[in-house]
Amino acid sequence: MRIKITRRLIARAWLYFRRGHNTYLAYILTFLNFIVIQYRLLIQKIPFLAYLFKSLIAFSISVVLIYVSICILIGYLDYKKFSVPEEVNIMTSLNPFYIDLAEALYYITNGDLDTARKILERWIRQRRSIDEKRGR
Repeated sequence: MRIKITRRLIARAWLYFRRGHNTYLAYILTFLNFIVIQYRLLIQKIPFLAYLFKSLIAFSISVVLIYVSICILIGYLDYKKFSVPEEVNIMTSLNPFYIDLAEALYYITNGDLDTARKILERWIRQRRSIDEKRGR
């Protein structure tokens, strides 16, 4: 079976590569690198820490338990209390789709379905045009 290589296939492969690398593998490799560097440059150079963490494995387990727990807590707080809610508000208020969607919902709740339909038809036409260009 022969695979036809198209711009779309290449673009999708690039997108999947970036997603897999950035979201998963780069974090794992960076985290492992962090552990090894900290062990070599910090733990092995300070006698008290060298005594406390006699092996790289003991240090790694401690880092995973403490550092990962702190990161989860910070990430949770960021999503719930810090920058993420504000970032979502800003991104939503600047996105024309969300602006039109909110306006259409407003008209729907007030019973003005024709106005809501007119607002949303633009997005439906745009989506159909994209699908036609892609040959779907």
